[in-house]
Amino acid sequence: MSNKTTHHPELSRYEVLIDVARRLSSFQDLEQLLDVILNRSREVMNCQVCSIFLPDSRDEGLVIRSTLDAANVIHVPKGKGIASVVFETRKTLNIRDASKDPRYFKAAADMGGIVSSAMLTVPLLDGDRCLGVMQAINPHGREVFGRGDEELFESFASLVSVTLLRIESHKKEIHNAENRQQMELAREIQSSFLPPNTLCVGSIMLESFYQPAAEIGGDFFFWHEIGDGKLLLGIGDVCGKGLAAALDMARGTTLIASMAFQCRRLGLAHWVNALNGRLCEVMRAGRFIALSAMLIDSKRRHAYLCCAGLPPPKVLDHRTGWRDVSVPGNPPLGIASHLRYDERQFPLGLGRQWLLLSDGILELQNDRSQYFEDSAFPATLQRAFQSGAPLLHELAADWRAFADGAMYQDDATALTVTDHAPAPPPAVSLNCDADALKEVRDFVDAWAAHAGFDNDAAGLLVLGCDEVFSNVCKHAYCPASGGGPATCQVNVDEESLHIIVEHHGAGIDDDDFERLIQPPSQGERIGGLGCHVIRQIFDLVHFHTEPGLSRIQLSKRLPQEPFAPQPAPVAES
Repeated sequence: MSNKTTHHPELSRYEVLIDVARRLSSFQDLEQLLDVILNRSREVMNCQVCSIFLPDSRDEGLVIRSTLDAANVIHVPKGKGIASVVFETRKTLNIRDASKDPRYFKAAADMGGIVSSAMLTVPLLDGDRCLGVMQAINPHGREVFGRGDEELFESFASLVSVTLLRIESHKKEIHNAENRQQMELAREIQSSFLPPNTLCVGSIMLESFYQPAAEIGGDFFFWHEIGDGKLLLGIGDVCGKGLAAALDMARGTTLIASMAFQCRRLGLAHWVNALNGRLCEVMRAGRFIALSAMLIDSKRRHAYLCCAGLPPPKVLDHRTGWRDVSVPGNPPLGIASHLRYDERQFPLGLGRQWLLLSDGILELQNDRSQYFEDSAFPATLQRAFQSGAPLLHELAADWRAFADGAMYQDDATALTVTDHAPAPPPAVSLNCDADALKEVRDFVDAWAAHAGFDNDAAGLLVLGCDEVFSNVCKHAYCPASGGGPATCQVNVDEESLHIIVEHHGAGIDDDDFERLIQPPSQGERIGGLGCHVIRQIFDLVHFHTEPGLSRIQLSKRLPQEPFAPQPAPVAES
């Protein structure tokens, strides 16, 4: 089936609008921004004149910048003209003949040297706040502005509003450097919607697969280095398709870029709550953005995940392959500002690779009414795991082959996060004597750091294991025999770090251990201090013995280091 589409007569106006949207995301200077808006808005609306009205800082009136003479600024007194009505009511006005309307401000038209007939005026809104007004006059090739013109102009105005807010926020941050780190934020604001397809930061490699369903799409991905060894990344899926979804994508990525550095202070869940509040202010009713966000703390070896309306991420276990990550269920963003979003923390070393994906990957349907997620997707994951082939290369090839030339039903995005930091060996074998204790200490210390424990916590784990092996050396084997064989294995799951010690000497069971840690009876101490240390350090201590083999399981819950509670940023009035 051919993917070639028929050129629609309105498509060029949409293409201009998208091009303007991409350019607007890089501007920091208001004067340059207004020049671009004025130079391109008339092309978007296909009309004689386009103007932008902004509040006059000297009084409560408006000032006009027009395509007729961008350098000439015209002042409109408060309450005068159709633009003032739209500014006050925050409602779009589409007038067939403005010159006959009693609200028409003829003085401004005379200064501009135009004769107005059809006039379309839309507000620039930030929630209930009006930032200004845009106006288009005298459409080419048609007598009036139609409903399609209204939707197009309102979409353009919404994008301009977000950009004006970003510039306004940036200016305020420059004057409040001690709280907002304005220079870092300025460097983070992206000049385009999507970052490069790959990024390598220290031991972390990010790679992306992105396939829009049409020429313009609503999926996106992002990553931002936010300092102190932290990396914010994720994917988003805007509801709907086409122009409206692409413009919401512009709003979402612009806000994410401008707010990224707040995540270092707020933590992921509080940051998503703040982002949701801002999206509720700038998005039209009924629109929303599904998001899967991840915050990586490479210094502390922690990963935080917050999923809002997208499939749960997956993690690659080096033993069993790909599996789902258990994360809280959250609604998409932009629906209601009172909603609260939850995160979950994991050790970065839970797996060597993480996968975030939009539902467009899973919900692809072929011409046989089969869904990619049913069997093809699991087969792709398993084959990539067994062969060691790059996952995204396999996923992209299989996904496109599954479609078999059919039109894609939805935008599709996948993002892999690969941790190239070398993992410690899963086990160490040794002869259980005093000389081997250092090898055990180093092994446990390496795994504790890999699982995200700080130096103090890791030191306690090493101490506990040292006590265990000391007891094995002293009591399981006869010291005079020179010790015996033992192994120490470590694995990490979503909850705990597990240390498994196995030996072939004399062992004990749980009942024996409980007797050893009982208080002394009649002045006779049953167990040494080391047994009590072991019980205090680990959350689970389990002893098992059978003929020829003794096993000791030591489990410690993974560290949970939530960010200090922070209030969500309040929208500035």
